[in-house]
Amino acid sequence: MFNNQRINGVWKKNLNKFLNKNHNSTNSQIVFQSINTGKSLQLEECLFDELLPYSLASSPISSIEATDNVWIASSMLTRVSDTTENLVVIDEEFPVGIIGAREILKGIIQNPTPYFFHDVLTKNVMNRKFYLDTRMAKLQKLLEQMKHTKRIFSIIQNSKQSFSSISVREILEIGSFCKTNIQTSDLPERKIKIFRRDDSVEDIIKSLLNDDADVLMLENESLVIDQATILEKINGDLNYLQNVENFLDLNASIFKFVSPKLIPDKLSLSEVCKTMLYMKHPYVMNSNRIWTPYDILSAISSGLEI
Repeated sequence: MFNNQRINGVWKKNLNKFLNKNHNSTNSQIVFQSINTGKSLQLEECLFDELLPYSLASSPISSIEATDNVWIASSMLTRVSDTTENLVVIDEEFPVGIIGAREILKGIIQNPTPYFFHDVLTKNVMNRKFYLDTRMAKLQKLLEQMKHTKRIFSIIQNSKQSFSSISVREILEIGSFCKTNIQTSDLPERKIKIFRRDDSVEDIIKSLLNDDADVLMLENESLVIDQATILEKINGDLNYLQNVENFLDLNASIFKFVSPKLIPDKLSLSEVCKTMLYMKHPYVMNSNRIWTPYDILSAISSGLEI
């Protein structure tokens, strides 16, 4: 008499081995190519310095002095938004913190007046938690730190007083070099929070300050808003809130929303990165969902396999 339970158990075990073998096939993995040797590398093997052209990996940090006023930081962030979302705060030629739109918007929630920009120093609002490593750091370690801090930014120390940064552009550049058959449809879905045109500025900012919200999507429309968009409005039309009363009570319609670039459903991960690489607001979408640089970071850092 046959033991059906045992047969089924053995069959399932062998089937799982077969599926796992296919699951780990080279074509479905994310593989990188060393610019030094041309060798194909898995994520855990990669050094940061092996993946990017020297000119890009050595781009100097965008820095600001700890004693500069917040309006200087806010203005600089708008000017360098094509390459980074963060400034490195320097004191005696060494990094002591970072400041981005997140820190400035947190300050505005507490003090939505022009005095916040002109009377508060950068060192009083900067984020003192940042990650610093060397050019020989393992890529996997850098990406894990970014996921841990929920911020696509790290500082690379080249020498005693020379520093570079890894920001959104570098992550997209790395992603554009990867070799894989993984497509956008294979990436895990992430729920994007919804906002409405009549939501208050305060509600919008508070939603964006949530750790999981890099963008918000306009209800029933293919438009998004992010922290940089709000900062651009404040720096430009609102002149650092000069003569603006009750800023937090205004509604979201004062902002110019961002339209993500439409892409085909079957675009590969590397092709998505190439599309996003030089976009001022690097957001893409197909008929079903939106992708942001944080989705790319999550895919690469998890060693995603399909």
